Amino acid sequence: MLPPGDAAAGSTAAVFDLDGTIIASDIVESYVWTRLASLPRGRWAPELFDLARNAPRYLLAERRDRGDVMRSFFRRYEGARAEELRALVAEQVGDALLHRMMPEAVRRIRAHRAAGHRTVLITGSLDLLVEPLRPLFDDIEATHLAEHDGVLTGFLRTPPIVGEGRAAWLQSHARERELDLGASFGYADSYSDRPLLEVVGKPHAVNPDTRLFRHAKRHRWEIARWGTHTASRWDALAGTVISHTRPRPVRALPAAGRTASDGEAR
Repeated sequence: MLPPGDAAAGSTAAVFDLDGTIIASDIVESYVWTRLASLPRGRWAPELFDLARNAPRYLLAERRDRGDVMRSFFRRYEGARAEELRALVAEQVGDALLHRMMPEAVRRIRAHRAAGHRTVLITGSLDLLVEPLRPLFDDIEATHLAEHDGVLTGFLRTPPIVGEGRAAWLQSHARERELDLGASFGYADSYSDRPLLEVVGKPHAVNPDTRLFRHAKRHRWEIARWGTHTASRWDALAGTVISHTRPRPVRALPAAGRTASDGEAR
C-alpha cells in the first residue's frame, strides 16, 4: 500500500523499469510490431526468418553486455524515417504496447500520481516507441537514435543506460529535481537493475528473475507478481497490427539484415 499524500510528496519519486515490469514485452517484440506494421503481409515471413537467424548473435551480445545487444539490435532501425516511425506508433504500434501493459503496473503508477509522487520511467526502449506512455510519467529517460535529415542512422546518440548507469542517472536526476531517493520507490524485474533499486529507499522486485528474487529475499525487499491478465504476444499483435489492413509505406523501416559496425552516433 502507498502512504497517503503529504507535504513532502512532491519530493518522492516512483521509478519504473519498462520491459518485464510495466509491459510483458522487450525490444525485440516492439521491433516486430513496428516492422510488420510497415510491411505487406507477404513479406512478413522473410522478415521473421531474418530476425530468428540473427537471434543467436543478439543472445551472445547480451551475455557479454546488455548495452552491446542494444547497440547491435537497434542497428535494424537504420534508414527508417523518424516521422513515419512516429506515425506507425501513433496509429498502430502504440495500441500493441498498451495491450501488453500489466494492469497492476498501471494501477500502481496511478496510485503514485494520486499520492503526489513524481513518476519516472527509465528504459532501454526507443523514445519513439514509448511515447504512448507519456501521460503516465512526469519524466522519461529512454534510448535515442541519431538522425540525419530525418532518417535514423541506427547509432545511439548516447551510450545505453543500463546497470550502474541507471543508478547514476537517477541520482543525478534526483539532485536536479530535488527528490528524496530515501523516501522514493523503485520497480524493476532484472538483476541488472539491482543498482537502480539499491539507491531508493523502497525497492520492489516485480516478476524478478532468479538472481533478483534471491537478492530481494535476502534484503527483505518487496516482491510483486504482476501480469496475470495481460494480453498475450499474439493477442496484442492480432488485435492491433494484424487487424489493420492498410500497412504504412514500406520505407518506414528499411530492409533487415544490413551490416555495419555497431556503436553510438558518429
